[in-house]
Amino acid sequence: MPLYELGVIIDPEMPPEDETAFMDRLEGIVTAAGGEVAAKDAWGRRQLAYPIRKKNYGVYHFWRLNVGGDIIAKLNFELRTNDAVMRSLVLNMDNELRRKRKMDAKHEARLKAKAARAAAKAEAVTDED
Repeated sequence: MPLYELGVIIDPEMPPEDETAFMDRLEGIVTAAGGEVAAKDAWGRRQLAYPIRKKNYGVYHFWRLNVGGDIIAKLNFELRTNDAVMRSLVLNMDNELRRKRKMDAKHEARLKAKAARAAAKAEAVTDED
């Protein structure tokens, strides 16, 4: 199963018991489909970078999920239709990690090419002497 990361910012005026019930409902969607929540990270109430719905604070939650791709549509629907959710993002970490490895390989190739050019230039300078 692919690894996904879910980030949710919840309205800070939502009562804590409603917040817990909503997060349990999200976890229920994941587990009912045969997925698992690999890690939960609740950051709590934090100041937002910019106001959302005239609010300067939000309650942050980050999860790592091992689920099939078909469940993500259900999860996104639940996140979009709930008024308490100020912002949400679901990332396919497999794709992101693949992209990072590709970018790292390009960076390494550039560094090697730069080092080879510098070595050739240094050798050319010593040959002139």
